[in-house]
Amino acid sequence: MESISITKSQVDKAGSRMRKALRGEPVTHEQLQHAVSVIDAFRAAHQYPLAKANNGLRSMIQTEKCKSEVSQRTKRFMTIIDKLEREPTLALSKMQDIGGCRAILDSVDEIRRVEARLKRRRPVAGYSDYISAPRESGYRGVHVVVEYDARCIEIQLRTPLMHLWAITVERQSTAVGENLKQDGTHAVQRFMAAMSEAMALDEAGNQIPQGLLQHIQDLRIQAQPYLPKGSV
Repeated sequence: MESISITKSQVDKAGSRMRKALRGEPVTHEQLQHAVSVIDAFRAAHQYPLAKANNGLRSMIQTEKCKSEVSQRTKRFMTIIDKLEREPTLALSKMQDIGGCRAILDSVDEIRRVEARLKRRRPVAGYSDYISAPRESGYRGVHVVVEYDARCIEIQLRTPLMHLWAITVERQSTAVGENLKQDGTHAVQRFMAAMSEAMALDEAGNQIPQGLLQHIQDLRIQAQPYLPKGSV
């Protein structure tokens, strides 16, 4: 099975036209429809490389004798559009997370072992270590962008605790009606950032300082009005 043939310039032009439409600039119906078709084709072109990445990741995890939950996804059309709007200088052809795999591993040590094997076995196009340097939002994990069939596939590696934090933020985003996954100063974001700090200490086997526990409690009270009852 081969990737759908579309050129880099076609992809970038489609992304540019979508941005124009989002800004309210003149774009014909035919141009917009063509842009949608190209973006859909670009998404589809990642499906086979993504399947190969999934199989490769599972094999590497097995070789490292780790137990893991592995999943894959192709970025949704509207999520791509949101990212084009959020990052106005990013060329669509350079978007490295159209296809993605995620592995939930038992420990940070296992993450490091799988990460090292990935780097040895595949061409690496990008790397972010959000364990050593968590995002302002509190997000933790390791992202390794590897290449399969000249397509970038983002591999996310998390522990169960990191994953629990991430899916909790996604659920809270739905409840609040805002994207809380990005860095920001919303009350819920500040609360979850403090929770992440405590989780990291606990995961490393360190005691959580009383001051941090009190800070979390204070932030929880501030965030509570925005959250469904019993969600935190």
